[in-house]
Amino acid sequence: MGFWNTGAEPLRQFRWYMVFGGNTAGGPVSTSNNSSIDSVRYALKKVDKPKAKVAEITHKYLNHFYYYPGRLEWESINMTIAATLKPSVDDVLYNVLLGAGYQYPASYSEDRTISKPKFNKALGDTISIIQISSDGKPIEEWLLKKPFFTSVQFGALDYASEEIVDIQCTIRYDSAQLKQSSADGNGTSPGASLDEVAEPTSN
Repeated sequence: MGFWNTGAEPLRQFRWYMVFGGNTAGGPVSTSNNSSIDSVRYALKKVDKPKAKVAEITHKYLNHFYYYPGRLEWESINMTIAATLKPSVDDVLYNVLLGAGYQYPASYSEDRTISKPKFNKALGDTISIIQISSDGKPIEEWLLKKPFFTSVQFGALDYASEEIVDIQCTIRYDSAQLKQSSADGNGTSPGASLDEVAEPTSN
């Protein structure tokens, strides 16, 4: 039976947003004009949902092949963000790289390098991809743990085009966790449900 006969609402590609920062104290790194990557999330255009890949192990016996599952790996995802001027997305992303440990080699004495803890502090130790209902309520959330950029492409310029400049980022992360809301407010995955995330109770 199709969802059109049950009254169930299918998930729509355009109903989503992202949150950067997670559990990092103070949130992601800010630029000189106090703009963090979370402040430009309105410029996001496209993002992949998590990709899980399970390795396969082959056992050969005589003329036969037998296959077994191996380790599960979460693959990198791509994010597209429109370049804006105020705040400058270029500046925000460049400052994430600086916060992660990159240093322009102005002299031979520059010895700071990139590290994962600094990247997690600059970008946030969790990125959330949140899908919403037609009422704007969160219905599904993917949490990407310990993320960092493996590629930042600051776009391309073309005299023959009037399109908005797109910035492409590739994100690697250690693991992904799914949280879903339900009618009774109980999440289907470990931890708080989306209802609790969206409407925290005060003590």
